[in-house]
Amino acid sequence: MTRAFLAIRADAYELRIGADLLARLDGGAAALLAGAGEQLRAIDIETAIERSEDWLMPVIRALHGLELHVDDSTGRLQASFTPEEIEHVFTHAFDAVAHGRPVDRESVADSILLRELTHHGALTRIEARP
Repeated sequence: MTRAFLAIRADAYELRIGADLLARLDGGAAALLAGAGEQLRAIDIETAIERSEDWLMPVIRALHGLELHVDDSTGRLQASFTPEEIEHVFTHAFDAVAHGRPVDRESVADSILLRELTHHGALTRIEARP
């Protein structure tokens, strides 16, 4: 079975199928939220979604229908998710930002990336390996 892998690191996101590197986003969560102020706003989320899509679109077809295995060296991702669950996580994060509640910026960035991967890649599941 072919598997997709996402490495979440403090300095980068790396997306692979098997041993083949499909894409690397230097800066990781910070790159998705570049330019955002101290307090995240809804526009920052929208901008991060666009950046995620720009990064993913050249390789997204290779992921269609696969399960994503996540290796999170930061420890931010603590659970495995179905597509519906990751949508819920994203919605909760967006809601918190929209209402000015405190959030963990990097976790918000991770949820944005995972949502876009799940949605555009038609992933069946996200398996976390912290």
